[in-house]
Amino acid sequence: MKHHANEREKQQALDEERRQTQARDALQTAKDQDFYTRLGLHDPDTDRPEDTFLISVYSEHWTHEDLEAGETNTRGIELDRVTVDADDLKRYGQDYGVTEPSCSDPRLNPDIWFSSTYPHQDRAYFEQDVQKYYSLHVHEVNGQRPTPEDYQRVADLIGARFDHALRPSPQHEQEGPDLCL
Repeated sequence: MKHHANEREKQQALDEERRQTQARDALQTAKDQDFYTRLGLHDPDTDRPEDTFLISVYSEHWTHEDLEAGETNTRGIELDRVTVDADDLKRYGQDYGVTEPSCSDPRLNPDIWFSSTYPHQDRAYFEQDVQKYYSLHVHEVNGQRPTPEDYQRVADLIGARFDHALRPSPQHEQEGPDLCL
């Protein structure tokens, strides 16, 4: 009988400790939420999930003869409809040197791609004088057809600039007052 009383006391102590821990956690959560609210921020735990981008990267290989003829016969697919996150999209943009949008304003065209403006300098470039250019196509953002805002976000991620952007890209926004008079 004494053994059962001892077990019951242990269980009650564990239950009390659990209630105290839950109360501390609830109090801390309330304090955290109040802190974020005062700063005008959202609770970091309620952020939306990471964006996904369905992309393809195509290539064109130009020889000296192709340049003279004005057309290449060598096209390739580097990535075919691959789902990536924002970090991977940024990395692919850098790896393939795609920085030029296909139009000047993301609102003007529903199908925009980004292309490289300089040939990729690899072994074929130096040994065979083959110039490779790449284009990045965004098929979907979060499972939906890209909007002008999505294309602007992609441009911001890969370092491309529209002539008539929806908003200034983050690296070109003014951080302080304009001191030029």
